[in-house]
Amino acid sequence: MERLTKRTIGCFQYTLKDHNPITGEFNNYDTFFNYSMGIKRLGELEDTNTPKSIDEWHEDDGDCLWWTFPIEEPPYCGSPLDCDFPDYVTHFTKLTLPIETD
Repeated sequence: MERLTKRTIGCFQYTLKDHNPITGEFNNYDTFFNYSMGIKRLGELEDTNTPKSIDEWHEDDGDCLWWTFPIEEPPYCGSPLDCDFPDYVTHFTKLTLPIETD
């Protein structure tokens, strides 16, 4: 699957199937900044959802979702430091926490 952030060219130009760019769309600094932060957050979410090998886990990652491939059962939630950590898992994804709003 292609990463959505690969559709970003440079800092602010992008192409989608039926996208028509608006002239002067990024002349406003606030608009550009908000767009850039959205692309950055999208990249972080894509990185979070990419399975990583168990060898890449570090205790700073904390509890994660642990998988075996092909996926045939729900993931184990925890860390390799747990006493009941399964020995058959091979990959993990980090937990994505919701953004707090006021």
